[in-house]
Amino acid sequence: MAVTKLNQYRCYFLDSTGSIGSDEMIECLGEQDAVETARDMLEHRPHYHGIELWRGARRVHMEVRLPDVPAFTIRTSQSF
Repeated sequence: MAVTKLNQYRCYFLDSTGSIGSDEMIECLGEQDAVETARDMLEHRPHYHGIELWRGARRVHMEVRLPDVPAFTIRTSQSF
């Protein structure tokens, strides 16, 4: 019977200034799973604006959500 070893990652949740507001340890099979798990966790924490995912001393992933920006139109001059 094979034993699957999970890797430990620390997920930091970033506030609107990019500072760490909270963190949580997660265990996943690999980096892609860890990134997806961290993204899911961020979706349930709308007051945070981004994540940093670390495995030991190595940053694996960083992601920042941009605030909603209202649509706008750029108008240019027709004649120069």
